[in-house]
Amino acid sequence: MNTYPISLNTFLITLVLIITLLGVWEYAARRMGYEPWLDDDKHLWAEQRAKAEKTGPEDVVLTGSSRVLFDIQLDEWEQETGRRPIMLALPGSSPLPVVKDIVERSTFAGTMIIGVTPPLYFSPPMDTPSPWHRAMEQVNHYHKRTLAERFGHWLSLPLQRTFAFLRNEGDTFYNDLDLATLVKRVHMKHRVLDHPPFPCFGNVDRDRNMTMIDRTVTDTAYANMIKRVWGFFGQQRPSATPEQIEQLRAAILGMSAGLVKQFEARGGKVIFVRCPSQGPFFAGENMGMPRATYWDELLKATGCPGYYFEDYEFMNKYTLPEWSHLSAPDAKTFTRDLVRQMKQDGVL
Repeated sequence: MNTYPISLNTFLITLVLIITLLGVWEYAARRMGYEPWLDDDKHLWAEQRAKAEKTGPEDVVLTGSSRVLFDIQLDEWEQETGRRPIMLALPGSSPLPVVKDIVERSTFAGTMIIGVTPPLYFSPPMDTPSPWHRAMEQVNHYHKRTLAERFGHWLSLPLQRTFAFLRNEGDTFYNDLDLATLVKRVHMKHRVLDHPPFPCFGNVDRDRNMTMIDRTVTDTAYANMIKRVWGFFGQQRPSATPEQIEQLRAAILGMSAGLVKQFEARGGKVIFVRCPSQGPFFAGENMGMPRATYWDELLKATGCPGYYFEDYEFMNKYTLPEWSHLSAPDAKTFTRDLVRQMKQDGVL
């Protein structure tokens, strides 16, 4: 069999070409506003979930959706309490699969903060793409992850911190720079997109402390892109009948009460938090899931303390750039004030 060894010149030309193309891609990514951020994916989440196995009664686990992820800052919480909480909130997801996993498959017996975004918290348990399904994917990955997956994630971290073009929030809605997403962005006559373009607007660190990027605050057009996504989801009409919606509400309330009771029986404590939302986003939430029949009934069913943003001036004094999350500076102040209020009330 004939062999054709690659000459040194061919190798060098190929290497230069690859480096040049990657350099162009990196330059383009930087021009589009991307930075070398970590991916908030299932591997990063699993690292934090593992920490819940090595905790004491004084520790805190944060669960919920993206509002908890953006609005509660770990550094400020640690400064106020002396303990760094474990961030397990997931964007676009129901917190209940995570709560259920913590209660039934861990020995954690500290304080669990549960963020309530009504359309996500009261979403139906489903095995198809849904707020419930997205959280279950993270939970399942944690329990089934292999040593090879852990090692691969560890190796990827230095590269993620160096190159912007590696940005890939594959476990969320965000449109980013992976090839599959870029192909989906190509305009085709008969293509129907799942939702309008959804830019990533948060930067996360190793322990999943998420902060809103400055561009969301300073670039109105960028914030409006995110608002259009919220508007798109707000226009979706439920296919369920009123009777089915009521059955779901009752089921979620019952599930919540059962999990809280089981958690409290081993010494745990639960605190619910309703982070702020504004504008049409809040109007739609309040119309579809009124406070009296959802939030108030949740606290009644579980017997837990709760913090609803409209009840406290310190929670309700901010302007949310895209109607649903706090800017980085505001989130720091929000966290400090929230912790101080909880400590004043004797629940933390």
